[in-house]
Amino acid sequence: MTQQKEEKDLRRSIVDAKNASERKFKTFTSNFYVLKSALRYFSVKKGMSFTSSKVADNFPISTPIAGSSLRILNDLDVVDARTQSSSPDRYMAQNVNLEKMKEIETILVDNFEIKEFDPNE
Repeated sequence: MTQQKEEKDLRRSIVDAKNASERKFKTFTSNFYVLKSALRYFSVKKGMSFTSSKVADNFPISTPIAGSSLRILNDLDVVDARTQSSSPDRYMAQNVNLEKMKEIETILVDNFEIKEFDPNE
């Protein structure tokens, strides 16, 4: 029962993110798989903290897109900013929740926000 509640809460959080800024959400969904790869790269492969600039330096997205997408992921509790300041947020590798990212992917695919990943495309 708690798993259903958690999924329902996550669905509500995704809807809230979309309603808060549809443009940022569209950018987030357009770059979802790149962001998923970036999170896996920094948290599993490198095991190091990262910022939106580091994501943009290592992956084919711009710094503003990485920053707004990371903020959405922060709101969805996938990443956790180390500090809140006027400088770019730094996200810690050990605080990346890849399981929640998979749950978000499933919800977005089910709601036709993103296409299911096909490695052959």
